[in-house]
Amino acid sequence: MNILILNQTWFSEELRAMGHSVMTCGTSYHLEHQLTGALHHIDGVLASLPGGFKPDRIVWLDNSAPVTIMGLEDCDIPVLFYSVDTHHHYDLHSHLAECFDHVLIAQKDFMEHFENSQTPRSWMPLWAPEYVEKSSDKKFGATFVGTMNRSLNPDRVDFFEALGKLIPIYVTQGGYSTIFPHAEIIVNQTVKGDLNFRVFETMMCGALLLTERTGNGLFDIFKEGTHLVTYAPRDPHDAAVKVSDLLNNKAVLRSIAEAGRDEILAKHTMLHRALELEGLLRSLQKRVPSPRRHYAALMNASLVSLFTENLSTAISAEMSVVAINSATKALRLSVAPTTTESQHVIKACLRHDRLTNTALGSQVLEEFAHAFPGNYLFSLLKVRALLNRGKRLEAEKFASTFSPHPPELIFSTAEQAVSLIME
Repeated sequence: MNILILNQTWFSEELRAMGHSVMTCGTSYHLEHQLTGALHHIDGVLASLPGGFKPDRIVWLDNSAPVTIMGLEDCDIPVLFYSVDTHHHYDLHSHLAECFDHVLIAQKDFMEHFENSQTPRSWMPLWAPEYVEKSSDKKFGATFVGTMNRSLNPDRVDFFEALGKLIPIYVTQGGYSTIFPHAEIIVNQTVKGDLNFRVFETMMCGALLLTERTGNGLFDIFKEGTHLVTYAPRDPHDAAVKVSDLLNNKAVLRSIAEAGRDEILAKHTMLHRALELEGLLRSLQKRVPSPRRHYAALMNASLVSLFTENLSTAISAEMSVVAINSATKALRLSVAPTTTESQHVIKACLRHDRLTNTALGSQVLEEFAHAFPGNYLFSLLKVRALLNRGKRLEAEKFASTFSPHPPELIFSTAEQAVSLIME
């Protein structure tokens, strides 16, 4: 197979070793085919691939950002999406699933958020990203390596400050592979109870993993007291007791650390995940396009527009046009939006008009109100639009067609609804 991997280099070497032709692509400098500019359409990306590379499969690897290559929802090549930071972005990713032919989800507990999607999905946890030799030279007792930024993760900073008052612990930032092999214990703290890379990195390096007692499949693949030890989440006192007990019983500590490393080498390396991915890609077929895919594309484009507004009003406006186009495509399919989708349609249309100083978004909203007369939100927006054009009597007449309440109450409700949606 010819496989195009977007955003990351994960699995590329392993898939090549299996006999596949692989090209990595995206805006990052470390990818083989680097895209210039912020926004792209999949047709342009495919046309730009060097050497006439024509992929049989496309893999979108999550980089914890919205999708910035447009048109994947209409691509005729099977596309697989791997949601890694599902615990952060499950709301967007669960809708984006409609744009793809298979979705892999790294955080098992969040699979339930994808149940309304018809897209096939499966759990694929993270892995040890590289092979690291263990070491018998242990320079550290308890250690943590990771970002310590109070504005990003105040709970983490508070936890390790409290833990440091109870036991000696070396806390630092940077690369893990030069520190973990020389530590007896790595204390892992998560952002949202996620099964993070540090779990696999620690055990690969031959240190004992002391991690929060969480879900997301942790105990589906590892055994408490055999491969790792856990402490109560956000409880530095419990963690301190576990560290002290383990350091006082080095034989047990090192036995668990060794078993953890063996389990990683047997089941949880990059190669293991690449084999799983390769099996999925072999059988991956283009499914019947989801009629809801355009609402998902709209939500994604609207989010990109929001994120880029302070960086580039031109890009933000361009993405608002993409969102409007997606709304129009959904409208042509006569797919009634859910309440959540309706809110995103309204937000996208109003943002478009503000950014472009046009009334196209308002026109699209009127089309939605006409197409879906039972949609209360669109009816409210139509009332508001009539009022903004000075057509009060027409607004009163229209309000009476969908609500028995006094017009003034409907007018007030319309303004409140817009304010809440645009927050």
